[in-house]
Amino acid sequence: MILLSNEILIVPSEKETNIEGYYYIPDYDVLPYENLRPSWYVRSRRIYALYLAVQGKLKGIATLRSLLHYVMKPSEFKKYVYHLKPGDELSSPEELFAKLGYERVFNVREGGTFSIRGEIIDYLGPDNMPVRIELYGNLIEEIKRFDLKTQRSQEKLESALLLPAREFVVEEFKKIEKLEPIDEQLTGKYCDGTFLDYNVNFYIYNKKSVIEHFSSFERELRNSIQDIYQKDEYKKFGIVSYEDILLKAQEIELKQPITQEKLLIEEEYIPSAPVLSEDELQVGDLVVHKRYGIARFTEIKKVETISGAKEFLVLNFADSTLYVPIERIDLIDKYIGDDVNVKLDSLKKGTWSKKVSKAKRNIETIVRDMLLIHYIRNNTTGVALPGDSELESEFAKTFPYIETEDQLKAIQDVFEDLVSGKPMDRLLVGDAGYGKTEVAIRAIFRAIVSGKQAALLAPTTVLARQHYENIAERFKPFGIKVALLDRFVTKKEREEILRDVKNGKIDLLIGTHSILNNVVFADLGLVVIDEEQKFGVEQKEKFKKLRVNVHVLSMSATPIPRTLHMALSELKEFSEIKTPPFGRKEVQVHIGPFDDRIVRIAILREINRGGQVIYVHNRVNTIYDVYERLKELLPEVSIVIGHGQQSKSELKRAIDMFFHGKADVLLCTTIVENGVDVPNANTLIVDDAHRYGLAQLYQLRGRVGRSDKISFAYFFHPKHVNDKVLERLYAIKSYVGPGSGLKIAMRDMEIRGIGAVFGLEQHGYINDIGLNYYLELLDETIKESKGELISKVDTELEGIPGSIIIPEAYIYDPFERMRFYRRIASATSIDELMDIKLELEDRFGKIPNSVENLLKYGMLRVLLWKMGVKKATIGDSTIVVEFKNGFFEKISERYIYNEKEDSYIFFCEVEEVLEKFSTVYAK
Repeated sequence: MILLSNEILIVPSEKETNIEGYYYIPDYDVLPYENLRPSWYVRSRRIYALYLAVQGKLKGIATLRSLLHYVMKPSEFKKYVYHLKPGDELSSPEELFAKLGYERVFNVREGGTFSIRGEIIDYLGPDNMPVRIELYGNLIEEIKRFDLKTQRSQEKLESALLLPAREFVVEEFKKIEKLEPIDEQLTGKYCDGTFLDYNVNFYIYNKKSVIEHFSSFERELRNSIQDIYQKDEYKKFGIVSYEDILLKAQEIELKQPITQEKLLIEEEYIPSAPVLSEDELQVGDLVVHKRYGIARFTEIKKVETISGAKEFLVLNFADSTLYVPIERIDLIDKYIGDDVNVKLDSLKKGTWSKKVSKAKRNIETIVRDMLLIHYIRNNTTGVALPGDSELESEFAKTFPYIETEDQLKAIQDVFEDLVSGKPMDRLLVGDAGYGKTEVAIRAIFRAIVSGKQAALLAPTTVLARQHYENIAERFKPFGIKVALLDRFVTKKEREEILRDVKNGKIDLLIGTHSILNNVVFADLGLVVIDEEQKFGVEQKEKFKKLRVNVHVLSMSATPIPRTLHMALSELKEFSEIKTPPFGRKEVQVHIGPFDDRIVRIAILREINRGGQVIYVHNRVNTIYDVYERLKELLPEVSIVIGHGQQSKSELKRAIDMFFHGKADVLLCTTIVENGVDVPNANTLIVDDAHRYGLAQLYQLRGRVGRSDKISFAYFFHPKHVNDKVLERLYAIKSYVGPGSGLKIAMRDMEIRGIGAVFGLEQHGYINDIGLNYYLELLDETIKESKGELISKVDTELEGIPGSIIIPEAYIYDPFERMRFYRRIASATSIDELMDIKLELEDRFGKIPNSVENLLKYGMLRVLLWKMGVKKATIGDSTIVVEFKNGFFEKISERYIYNEKEDSYIFFCEVEEVLEKFSTVYAK
């Protein structure tokens, strides 16, 4: 029985829930006909509200509908609250976590998941504390917090809280496996408690409005699904009688204002660390062997030899099969390129070497051009822009969000460039909606307060106009004059703008590439180029010339591969924003045949919570038919149309109305793919999604989810589509969470990203040898041009005794096993390998002998490479060594030279070599 009392304030809509001091209890963010579970943000907050309530510590705020779902009764909920401490017994942990509603994964990165690896258990529950438990048998030996990004342990904890991961618990273990996502909305099937059972004092603000909001939406919802569910079945969704709560609710007036500012607490529910890219090899993948070419990876074969167990990657070439020892996985990368038209290489014909030679020549040309621009810039005195710290501090306060660490770092990088006295040439990359524009705005502000003019170029008029709307409003209080030059501007306005730019009366000019034609600036100091890869070749050539004289900041939402980042870091400045803004929620994706009912309720749900909708139909000839159908379906909703073939005035009016919240729905073509950034638009509907590629779908999905509200993307297709189309559509559902753009990029966008750096596409050469190897050759060419050593361990090690495998019993996830094989094979120092060893112990427990062996010979290979060894063969108490030209190191005092083989036989044990040289060559 709860003795302490709780309180909940009921408000009309989600817009009124942001009041300081109140814990927000959200309603479900999915609808009864959608086979989706409520998002983790919703589940975690609702469950934690129950936890606070059983302690009598809940001071909540909610809409009426969010309080009407069935929940566990307090006595039942308490049974499933665990305070875990070292020394406690934890038997059958897998059954316990599954019963509580946690999903088993290999690496815990998201809430509501757990993993068990031997005697190590990780989980992330509603309190948002990533917990690692180390068992000794059935006893908890140690509890630690761990980092979701690195997966490494952090500080020790005295105890850990384990709460259910959903609002009901099914005791019978086997039933749990049959639950569909939609069952997590059907709480009434599994429990019959309500918030009324939690000794709550209810208060209500604006009762009339509360009832109106609830009734109108509930009526629409029931009408839209009446032929899907029977009346009694609908009750299972947990909509209890709202009168019971209203009778107990005391009407009050709010003493404090409702704030629209986003609270820091939101950050707790979304890890800001990016999800690692799942780019490891899978059976069936096309791969690139750096010495032999493109092949198909068919299997990992375990072979028992006299000396011990080994694993081999089996590669099928056009005319041969090659077995590659898995400890040399560093020679193999996934092929990224045109995997439809690419041909497998022939080992006998030597087709690979010709393709590599051509690619190298292409790369040498690129590097030569970049080195020239880099040299000229470094030897050109630019104008230092010191800014005004007081004004800049005031301006920073006008940013309505909380900057992420990545944003702050990027701003600092740009400021250092601007004050350096050298012309800046920085590329700023980051996923859609991650805050690149704010970095550019701060740079522009600094340029202007330093007495210079600035220009911002965008590839489309839509994007240019949006930048203008946003920046002009932000700059207005500071007396900064901003102008827009696009196709909507009249001839007279254009002449006036050009005159004012020339006379220095306009501080910032925004527009498309036309800015580069016939515009004379009084004193241009900074040019910002948004989505540079979308401009044409002619414009890119002009950009190159600009870079030598003025400060240039380029922005791109196309991810830049990590290897490219490393390769060019000495020649081009990069800033990367990898983390989403605080409070960003993942977009819920619905895929299915087109359905008018779903369209109607999806639009009404968004408008009901004060939002707007983007509806994409990418055929101009039928877009007006869609408009008529929507008007018939939703007569109460205001809709505007936007497409590229409209007159200037029509398109401008539509865009303005939507940006300023005067229209509920923007019905448009893919003009929104880049450029429409309306934080209030949190539902996207694409009625012909089968016509788009994966990267395009990802870009479209990025148009919503830009605020701290849950967003929805509906991708509709015709009833009958082929399996390949469905596979592509459902693939978009797997690309969620921070950094998911990087995963999409592995298919398509990274190749385009190279255009953002070089100014020209390099598809032909990349397709010939694969993106990864192309970038590796690029890195080597840059290092050679600067006289640097290439840090790639290329020593061959033969005759390794004993097993050198990572057993599946130790790391059962094939991707993770492959990843560790690659990390060990690619390590370039003893310290790096020791760190990998510590991580293995931390995450997976005691290291098996075969893994110890793998690490030991990985260390030997690194040591021999640092000593200039080309090839080494391990024998009984001997190591036969072939040095590279000009190298010799006395590995042991006892040795003989074999003149015929040009090799040295050193009489020593491997352990002796490691002990003698590990400290010397640790770094």
